[in-house]
Amino acid sequence: MTTEAPLLDLAERVPLDRPHDDIEAVRAYDLGMRRSALMAYKRPTERILAAYREGMSDFVDIGFNTGLLSLHVAGRLPDVAVSGVEEFANLVDVAEDNLTLGVWANMAGDVEFEQSKLSRLPFPDDSADIVYSFSSLHRWRRPVETLREAARICKPDGTVLIEDVNRLAEEGHITFILQFVKEGGDQFMRSLKAAYSPGQARDLLREAGLDDWHVAEEDLGLVISNRPVTPVSM
Repeated sequence: MTTEAPLLDLAERVPLDRPHDDIEAVRAYDLGMRRSALMAYKRPTERILAAYREGMSDFVDIGFNTGLLSLHVAGRLPDVAVSGVEEFANLVDVAEDNLTLGVWANMAGDVEFEQSKLSRLPFPDDSADIVYSFSSLHRWRRPVETLREAARICKPDGTVLIEDVNRLAEEGHITFILQFVKEGGDQFMRSLKAAYSPGQARDLLREAGLDDWHVAEEDLGLVISNRPVTPVSM
């Protein structure tokens, strides 16, 4: 009896080496994400909207990449102030370009982006209604400290939603995504190899003292949250 070997070697996590240090590569990444935005951002957007309640006023995006998700969320919820924090200068520069385009297009919404250490977020305790992050956890320099910071700034009745790819997702989900990213396939696979497994995510939460938080698997994704989340259909 033989056992089929996995097509992809993802057993061990391989952290990214100097991510996003090439501005042209960041612009190409941003263009690729814009082309796939309907698919890439639908689920995190719907999850954030499901957590929104009337009267909420402040959201924080930890590791906003090139800002596309926050711009989209702000357009859907123009009365909410969305503050994004990112560590990598090239990502901040491209996000600012996207924000400028949004302003010129009369985009509804209140968005600010700034560069800062994710492990020391520039916000007061209990100040954010929803704290979210999408496709960023795998490159956090100090994930345990950043998780603690997410808990610190979230209001007691607020929601934390941290979504990233699951390194141990079924190969069928991975190959499906590879059909769409095409020229961005190599970068996607580097990010996937740098991502955490569900068990590793739970280890991070335990180290951060957040044992009561939740880790859910969803197709290709991994969702870390401070309260149970309702699955979002695609």
